Amino acid sequence: MNGNGLSHLVKDALRNRPGRISRLRSAAGGTFWLKRVEKLSLRLRLQKGDPRRAFEAEREGLKTLAAKGLPVPKILLEGPDYFLLPDAGPTLEQIAGDEARPVPDREAAFAAAGKALARLHWAGLSHGRPAPRDICWDGCTARFIDLERFSLACRSGFRQALDVVIFTQSCFSRWPRDSRWLDAALAAWSANAPDGAGKRVSRLACGLGWLGPPARALSHFRPKSRELRAVPLTLGRLRCGRFA
Repeated sequence: MNGNGLSHLVKDALRNRPGRISRLRSAAGGTFWLKRVEKLSLRLRLQKGDPRRAFEAEREGLKTLAAKGLPVPKILLEGPDYFLLPDAGPTLEQIAGDEARPVPDREAAFAAAGKALARLHWAGLSHGRPAPRDICWDGCTARFIDLERFSLACRSGFRQALDVVIFTQSCFSRWPRDSRWLDAALAAWSANAPDGAGKRVSRLACGLGWLGPPARALSHFRPKSRELRAVPLTLGRLRCGRFA
């Protein structure tokens, strides 16, 4: 689709479709995603932070990673309060839940995500909040689609280790009794990560070990909290340095 067609598609969506994210379809059948600055009430702004800052962090992250040849969708059009991305395929969360897909295919998607995260770490960057719902796979490449927590200032080995902890926590929150997808991602990350990265993850998990007992205790009062239940699983998995 040419630039004029995309521009018309975006203008129409900006006029008629409210919301932070809109899925757009072109007449030719192409799929695109329009992202805008989120509009929040004062209460939600206090809870979630400045939406403009998050929007600009994501825009900066997409451009920074693209400039380094890292796997993100290319910004096709942009304005002061929006940008347009091409579709990058289903998310890892959607892929894992697709029982019609063969298991090896789903494992390949998570392995691609683990390798993509390792490439990002080799570039001296950290993601900020990698999660299965925010990584897409088109059958060949895993791409990061949500970079609201990205910051060029946060690029230390500690931040990279925290990426792995957050991703592991997200997987255990979603699939506490099925580690196949996490296994594939961690094995690929470990095989491609910078030297010493695995040890940094293990040290961080050990340092966070004190969170396990209170998380278990709190889960008795909040039995439906998947995040609390995932804490001891995450720390137990990473503390021993088991990535494969």
